Parts: sequence; C-alpha cells; structure tokens
Amino acid sequence: MARMMMARRPAPVDSEAGSGGVPHGAPALWNGEMAALYRDASFLSSPDTRKPKQAHVAVFSSGLTTHTGGLLGGFGAACDPGRIMLNEDLILDPPKVNKLVRCRRRACQALFAAAERQRSDLAHIRSYYGLASRIGITVGLGLRVRHHQRPGTIIDTAGQYLIVRLDDETVPITVHATSGMEYEGPNGWVRAVPRPDPYAAV
Repeated sequence: MARMMMARRPAPVDSEAGSGGVPHGAPALWNGEMAALYRDASFLSSPDTRKPKQAHVAVFSSGLTTHTGGLLGGFGAACDPGRIMLNEDLILDPPKVNKLVRCRRRACQALFAAAERQRSDLAHIRSYYGLASRIGITVGLGLRVRHHQRPGTIIDTAGQYLIVRLDDETVPITVHATSGMEYEGPNGWVRAVPRPDPYAAV
C-alpha cells in the first residue's frame, strides 16, 4: 500500500528547491528523507485548542488559498494538500513522530509507514555499499541518477534495492544500488562501483 502510494505521487523533491515548478503533491524531503510538519492554524478564525495539533507528512502544494482566494505557497498535508497548510517552523522526523499525534487519514498513514520502511532500507544501503566514503554520494530519496545511461529519480526503496522513476517512463523500476548506476553529485555524475569482493584475496 505505502509503496503504491509513493509510485503514484510525483517524485520527491528537496524542500530547499522552492515550490516553483515542483509538481503538486510531491513529497518534501529533508536530507534525502520525507518530513512531517504540524498544521499551520494561523489562518483559521477559531483554531481547535482542546486537542494537540496533528502531524502530517509534508508535500509541495500549489493549491493552498485563503478564504478570499489569495494564493498561498509552501507545504500542504499529504492527505489534503489543497486545504491543509503546514507550518515550516518545526521539521519533524516521521519515524519518530508519536503515533498519537500522527494524522490518521489514509494518505498520511501510508507515507508515515513508508518513511519508517525507507529509513531502515536507506540505513542498510548507505552502510553496506559505503557510497558516501567511496564516491562521495549519500543515497537518498529525490537523488538524480542514471541507470544504464537513462536519467531518473530515486522515489522509494525496496529492501536493499532502490525504486527509480526514469524520466521517459511512467512505471518505476527496481534497481541495484551499484549495478549500472551513476549518481549526480555536486561536481557532476559519479559512477557507482561494486563493493570490493572480500574473498578476492583469499
């Protein structure tokens, strides 16, 4: 369910990218992983102060408007990005958000579950393949890659594999972190190399 939700959404985008040109509903990333934010109640005429604010998974929104029709930018809730604006003042780590304050709507629930799974998968991929120390790349969501020369974006994980949406395809593909892969770094494209074979010298 959570993987299907990620596959149907636009590719995740770093939160620092700004909302210009970012597709509506694209998950917002901090440090290569999804983020959660509390609802921004500052525009509500009578905010509910009896219950704690709910935390939502953050997505880019191009449809948030005031009651008078003025357009607002920024981040919306994954469950209702056109109507629920989020407050950027406190960035939350989805796997660490208390389940009692997580939004219980289907879209947010699915992305909270995806964030937990991705955290574990990415920790394994980063540790096992050591691309940060070997080629200077920290693998994360939203990272631009080339798989056998075809450009795309990492949108999800699947255990020790990455889910990539190629620019010229609508259906994502599952790829190995080093096989036929290049990653876009600050100094251009870097080819991934397989881990050294521990038994090669035996």
